[in-house]
Amino acid sequence: MNMPTHEPLTLNNDEFAVLTELLEAARVELLVEIRHTHHRNYRDYLRRRLTVLERLLEQVNQPQHRSTEHAA
Repeated sequence: MNMPTHEPLTLNNDEFAVLTELLEAARVELLVEIRHTHHRNYRDYLRRRLTVLERLLEQVNQPQHRSTEHAA
C-alpha cells in the first residue's frame, strides 16, 4: 500500500505557536496516560503514538520550519 504524499504546511507565527503548544500538551497527556495504564497492549499503543508525536515535535522545532515570512 502506497502512502499518500502531503504538501508541506505553511504557517504564520501564531499558527506555528498554537501547533507547537498543542503537540507539547498532547505529549504531556500521553506521558501521564502511559504512566497510569495497566494494560500492556494499550500502553504499547500509547508509546507508539508518543514516538510519532515526538518526531512531529522534532520536525516542527527544526529551524527551517520557523519561518517569519508570514509574521502576523
